Order: sequence, then C-alpha cells, then structure tokens
Amino acid sequence: ANSLDDPVRRGRATGGVVSAWSEVDPPAAAQFAAENGVSFERQEVLEVAARRWADQDPQAALDWARTLPDGDRLRASSSVLHAIAERNPGQAAAMYDDLRLSMPEESRSSRESRRMAAEVASAWAHSAPSEAAAWAQQLPEAGEVRRAAVAEVAEHWLHVDPPAAGEWVLQLPDGEVRDAAAERVVGMTVHHDPAAAFQWANSLSDEGHRTGMTREVLEQWNHVDPPAARNAFESAQVGPEQRRELAEVFGEELPLPEPEAPAE
Repeated sequence: ANSLDDPVRRGRATGGVVSAWSEVDPPAAAQFAAENGVSFERQEVLEVAARRWADQDPQAALDWARTLPDGDRLRASSSVLHAIAERNPGQAAAMYDDLRLSMPEESRSSRESRRMAAEVASAWAHSAPSEAAAWAQQLPEAGEVRRAAVAEVAEHWLHVDPPAAGEWVLQLPDGEVRDAAAERVVGMTVHHDPAAAFQWANSLSDEGHRTGMTREVLEQWNHVDPPAARNAFESAQVGPEQRRELAEVFGEELPLPEPEAPAE
C-alpha cells in the first residue's frame, strides 16, 4: 500500500490494511498508523485504527490515543469516543468526563475537549436525544464546551422529533448556549419554514449575531416569497439600527436613527 504513488489510492489502500490489521493486532495497527509520515493520510488511518481498537477494548484505545502528539491525539481520541458512543453513549460520556478531569486545568476548556464533547453528544443524540441533552447541559461553559455539545444535540434531535427539540431549546436559559442551539434550528428550518426560522433568528440574545442571522433568513426568504418576507420584516419588533440593516435586503436605505440627546 505504501508503495503506491497516487495519494488517494495510497490512503485508501493503507486504510484497508489498518482496518484488517486492527482485527488481529490493534496495538500494532495503531502504532503503524501513528508512524505514517504524511499528515493528512496519517489522520485518516489514525481514525480507522482508533475506531477498530475501540470496538475491542475501548479503554486501551483511549489510553493509546492520549499518548499521541497534540493534533493526532485530538483526532484519535474523538474517533474512539465516537465509536464507543454509537454502541454505549453513556459509557462514552462517563469516559469523557473522567478524561476531562484528568486533563490539566488549562486543557479542560481547549479545542480538544470541546471537540470530544461534541462527538459524544452527536452520537448519543442519534439514539437518545433527551439523555444527550441532559448530559450536554451539565458540561462546563468554559471554552464553549457546553455550547458545542448542546448545538450538536439540537441539530440531531431536530431530525427525529422537531417539536420536542424546539421545546427543549426554548427552555434553555438566554445566552450563548441557547443561541448556539437556536442557530441550528434556524439552519434546519429556513428552507422549509422560513417564518419559523425568522422567529428563531430574532430570538438570539446577542444583538449583532441576531441581526446577522435574521438578515440571512430574510435574504433566502425574499428569493422564494418576497411578499411574505416583506411582511415579516415590517411587522418585526426590532430596533432602528437593526431595521435599517434589514431594509437593505429589499434594496432600501433607511435614514440613520437620530442620536439620543445627552442627559442633563
């Protein structure tokens, strides 16, 4: 496999070798994958080795992944946790919690920690979204770990039970975490229910983000149903600055709002 010149064929062949090798000797296959000299090919075969080893011995696979250099450690650890979560999401969540607590304090809010939490939440939400939601909500806010996991749960829950997912997002406290979930709702509804997407976008707590998402919805809505988009814009309860920016979607340029008089 390594003798092939074409990188696509070489990567595909090497992945097949590692997959089969992992069935009989996962540690050796994992070591071979980690020693692959080409970065993008190494990452692909690392994922294969991690998933196959996790199928046989989840804890050993995760212990191995934690010994790798930074970038490879993230890719392999995420693959291990995702593979475990597909079969036993509760176990994957518990392993993630233990892994996070064993990290140095500064690493608990790192991109690596956030990525692994999102992987577990994504896999768990496929089979038990309400349980995944409960777990995601208790994650730490530092480093947007909770935000990433909640957003994954919202997106997957919307696929299987949109009303229940919407109710869950509505009860989340205002802030960045709820905004992240609401963004996924906007993305999932804007094409088939732009009116609902408009309401969700306009519910974001951050003003600048709210304006940007609302404008995106109006732009797409205006392409398919201009009268409905115009009516939503005119009836929206928005401030003068936001209304001025949204009016640009319809080719209008509203005057700048009058500055507030200074307090005496």
